[in-house]
Amino acid sequence: MLKRTLASSFLGFALLLGAVQHRSGVTAGAFDWSALPVEESVSSTEVDTTETQMADAPKKKSGTGFMRALGAPFRAISKLFGGGGKKNEQQQARRMSAQDAKKFESIKVSRIKDARTEEPAAPTAGPANNHLQRGQELLMTGDLNGAIAELSNAASSDSQSAEARNLLGVAYENKGLRQRALEFFKAAVHIDKDNAQYLNNYGFLLYKNGNMEEAIKQLKRAAKYSPDDARIWNNLALAQCQRGKFDDAYESFVRANGEYAGRMNIATQLLRWGYAKDAIKHLEKAQAIHPNSTEILTELAGLYEMTGRHSDAENTRRSLVALKTFAEASK
Repeated sequence: MLKRTLASSFLGFALLLGAVQHRSGVTAGAFDWSALPVEESVSSTEVDTTETQMADAPKKKSGTGFMRALGAPFRAISKLFGGGGKKNEQQQARRMSAQDAKKFESIKVSRIKDARTEEPAAPTAGPANNHLQRGQELLMTGDLNGAIAELSNAASSDSQSAEARNLLGVAYENKGLRQRALEFFKAAVHIDKDNAQYLNNYGFLLYKNGNMEEAIKQLKRAAKYSPDDARIWNNLALAQCQRGKFDDAYESFVRANGEYAGRMNIATQLLRWGYAKDAIKHLEKAQAIHPNSTEILTELAGLYEMTGRHSDAENTRRSLVALKTFAEASK
């Protein structure tokens, strides 16, 4: 069963690669529903080139109190949706217009990469497995109707084949028949309740379908069975953002790819929802981790200006000019 599961996961993921353009290569792995623009996340290895150039330079004391202040601890972001004494803080969160939000969605991101490279195992002999193997081959070539016919025969021949049902979900989703895809993903999970990849597929399709509560439930189960899978934590974070659970989403983003990536990702999501001041807090903490990042300073300068912090905006622009000048001089 494990070998067949790996085979199914590989093929599902390979099919998705053919349907969606990627900005970065991925290796063979489980079927990944997070290959859409909104499902992007910052890579922990993405650090501004200016910062790399500054690494070997002698450290000088900044001439402004602002740059030193950026290294100081900042208050943790308050929960935006909840009760108690934080209600006033929640109501004070400034929402940006759609036009404003577009100005600050330029943070460079890269999709979560699946580092696993398991090769698909050949199915064992038998009528059901013969249909399954043929269905996999047709799915790989893009013959969705043929794949559905073969995989349906495999599912009919083996009532306990979670793999056949998972692949049927892949095929139907690629045909645009989402409700049928959901039914088969759910059936795969019902048969194999502990399979993290089936749970991830089902949970992410629920997310795409707007059923956030159930999506979070299934993705949490997936994370329980595969706690080191960055794609699952990334998908969970996205669903949590849709429910306004930004603190939980931040923790999930951190589990996906570390603190720096987590803060950059949650800042991007907060900006998309219009919470500029809360996004600033995370960008400031990301800047404390990588103090010479011109990317973060550029974002902060614009956000400071927009939220009325004109003095901070001016100081940040000066620091940005100094970093760029130093980088040019070092070439």
